[in-house]
Amino acid sequence: MHRFITKIRIFIIALSLIYCNILYGEETALSLQLPEISKENLLKHIKYLASKETDGRLMGSPGSQKAGKYIEGVFSEYGLVPADKYSGYSQPFEIKARHLSIDNHLSIGSKIFEQKWNFIPLYFSGEDDVSGVTCLANYGLEIDDYKECKGKIAVVLDDTADKGEKKGELIIKKIELAQESGVKGLIIVTKSVDAIYNNLTIFPEFIPPVYLKRWQSQHPSMSNTLLEIKTTSTVGRQKLPLINIPVVMAIIDGEESTEGLTANIKVKFKDRTIKGRNIIGLINGKSNEIVVIGAHYDHLGIDGEGNIFYGADDNSSGVAALLEIASAFSKAKDKLKRSVLFIAFDGEEWGLQGANAYVENPAFPHNKTIAMLNMDTIGRNKSDEIYILGSLRSPDLKSLNDRVNEKIGLKLLDTIEFAFDYGSDHYPFYEKGIPAIDYTSSYHEDFHKITDTVEKVNIDKVSKVAELIFGVTYKIVTTDIIFDKPKYVYVPFPKK
Repeated sequence: MHRFITKIRIFIIALSLIYCNILYGEETALSLQLPEISKENLLKHIKYLASKETDGRLMGSPGSQKAGKYIEGVFSEYGLVPADKYSGYSQPFEIKARHLSIDNHLSIGSKIFEQKWNFIPLYFSGEDDVSGVTCLANYGLEIDDYKECKGKIAVVLDDTADKGEKKGELIIKKIELAQESGVKGLIIVTKSVDAIYNNLTIFPEFIPPVYLKRWQSQHPSMSNTLLEIKTTSTVGRQKLPLINIPVVMAIIDGEESTEGLTANIKVKFKDRTIKGRNIIGLINGKSNEIVVIGAHYDHLGIDGEGNIFYGADDNSSGVAALLEIASAFSKAKDKLKRSVLFIAFDGEEWGLQGANAYVENPAFPHNKTIAMLNMDTIGRNKSDEIYILGSLRSPDLKSLNDRVNEKIGLKLLDTIEFAFDYGSDHYPFYEKGIPAIDYTSSYHEDFHKITDTVEKVNIDKVSKVAELIFGVTYKIVTTDIIFDKPKYVYVPFPKK
């Protein structure tokens, strides 16, 4: 019996040691002499990416192509290999910047409506030219509301004026139910002029006044391209369904009858196709599990007067850190159990387009992606502080950051968790159930302005953040540590 108890004790001790090694044993590994982050190279990368030559790095522009080639060249120099799934380091994708057509039309009975005055198509409406008899479907929030409307043009009442953040969800629900019921088209009617201005009816030619005022204050020399970026990224914050029927919102006085009249809806868009490409490099470990390190390299191009948005902090700082973290891992790759995938995302400014393109066509399965660490604007504000977005969603991943940071000495802040949703390229990974953190300095006086220039970036801070992310990633890829699935947490924006 004594011998049996002794064996049990030895077994328990062994399990404890294994467990400690998984959670904390990386400390021993990190105590080894590991590669340093080169401040000289960080500055060199930022100077090039935020230079006149790259011309603001607008997605699809010659300047963006130059920035992408630069990143590819550094990946190759540092020994990163392309992921097998794509052609070389490049993952191409396309987006569409949507514009209204002057040919759009709405008539009900003898009344002809005027686009942008008393009717507007929904951004994700189907394109078609249909005529039919109108059928009143009340508020259109129950499938039974449409039971008499199959093959007709349904008319539903808008009841979303005071619904706040739920407004878009309710409008989408009406449209999905209408399409499911077999109607030819849908007219959402309202008495309010303000109601037709919303995040689902926004186009460069039709912008809610409150948005336009804010954007013009940020960019006094607003260009057509900037309007495309702003509207596309605003719509991108919604989960839009695939809709085939034409859908419009219209202002109709409550006394006017809309039942049993002949209506015509014509919806057509002018879409401008824009080509983007993610730049992806891989450092192989011994398994097919990976950690993704990301940073977007696109920015806003030039303003209406030809001034360059240099984007030194946003996000040349993050890309520079990504490149030097890659350099550090290239010198330590013989120690890696897991692989590290480095992604310089395109199209972030347009609404996380590159990150969305990646998660829908990933180089590695989502269930093999242990974590995603993203950097976006990491070189401004207080030199010893960095925000860690995702702390509430993945507290175990945040805890690992805290342990690594004990040797680095940054203040890790988690006081702007409201900015996590759609804030940067980490978010599409989170939506796929992958633990994700976004490292950011947050807003500053030069954010999205032509004054975001190289000399204002704190290279020491960028270096420290890069060291933190290298250390966190190193602990993940040299051990078997795993994290819980991220939690769903809603943190509202603070009221002004």
